[in-house]
Amino acid sequence: MKKYLLFNFKTNPSNLIQLEELFKIFKRYAPTITKKYKVVLFPPDIYLTEVKNGLKQNIILGAQNVFWFNKIQATGEITPLMLKSLGVQYIIIGHSERRRYLDETNKIINWKIKACLNNKLTPVLCVGEQEEDKSGLIPNFRTKQEIFEQLNYAFRGIKFNPPAGGLNLIIAYEPVWAIGKGVSQDLKTSQAIILLIRFWLSRRFGETIAKHLPILYGGSVNHQNIKEFLSAKDISGVLIGSASTNKTELSKILKVI
Repeated sequence: MKKYLLFNFKTNPSNLIQLEELFKIFKRYAPTITKKYKVVLFPPDIYLTEVKNGLKQNIILGAQNVFWFNKIQATGEITPLMLKSLGVQYIIIGHSERRRYLDETNKIINWKIKACLNNKLTPVLCVGEQEEDKSGLIPNFRTKQEIFEQLNYAFRGIKFNPPAGGLNLIIAYEPVWAIGKGVSQDLKTSQAIILLIRFWLSRRFGETIAKHLPILYGGSVNHQNIKEFLSAKDISGVLIGSASTNKTELSKILKVI
């Protein structure tokens, strides 16, 4: 199975001219990277149509957010059906920046996951600890509690079909302290926490789901560390943030892989 390369543009780029410059970079490497990886771009909503029309080389379209109802009137929101009509397949849910700046609660995150699954969209659930865990390869109590709490709330009322029916959900493990800081977590610590997440999944959904559900790493992924994370058997891919719209760094990342 192909590993995932997810590119979260966040609030970039500032205009269509800059977006076109990013297109040129992705188009240059698309024929090669899409053979090896499942590539998903998550632009700001105002660029969804441009990205859909501008990239047709097996690159998948994602969105950074979704409203949790289709029929309730909510000014400024975008519904699951709207996103599907644009060709969106993946949605980022519960990113730490939305939790922090927009007070996105665990209840809202749960509603959004259910909305995605009910509308055959794939949620990418972001979880991670606020403070760096320096306890080594055995995560400390604070880290376990924080991540387990996020998972417990996010998956309330969620049921999965067996893998033969497809697991239409991804977990992105992102240590919050590493996001946008230019310093990523070391591989072994990331693997230990991802193993912890799989342990939780096994208790909640069983060993089969825990083994097959994709878990990615995110948090200051760059051209210097991406190959290390992608080479790890127990990590299903990466979620790339700030580097997605930094032309120099993006070119280096795509060239390296």
